[in-house]
Amino acid sequence: MVEAINELRSAGVTQPVLLSAEGSYWVKVDSVPLQIFHASCLPDAFEFLLAVFFVFNVQYPHELRNCYSFLEKVLGMKPTTGKSAIVNELYSNCLRV
Repeated sequence: MVEAINELRSAGVTQPVLLSAEGSYWVKVDSVPLQIFHASCLPDAFEFLLAVFFVFNVQYPHELRNCYSFLEKVLGMKPTTGKSAIVNELYSNCLRV
């Protein structure tokens, strides 16, 4: 875990990041790993990650904004980034499969 956090730090990653290690899910916040005790599956862990962005009032990284918006939509959360035609189209296509 420490090695992964050091690699993220050296790569200049500052936003919260979801990690899986030691059979548990973790969120890195300011280089501090927080274990997500109540996350028994990946969707629970993603929901916690999105909550960290909301609680600490952190903007999604611009490069990943659509990815996080899609996750919000899949998890049934209220969108925080506004409407995106790309996200809506991807979500609609997933529903058709």
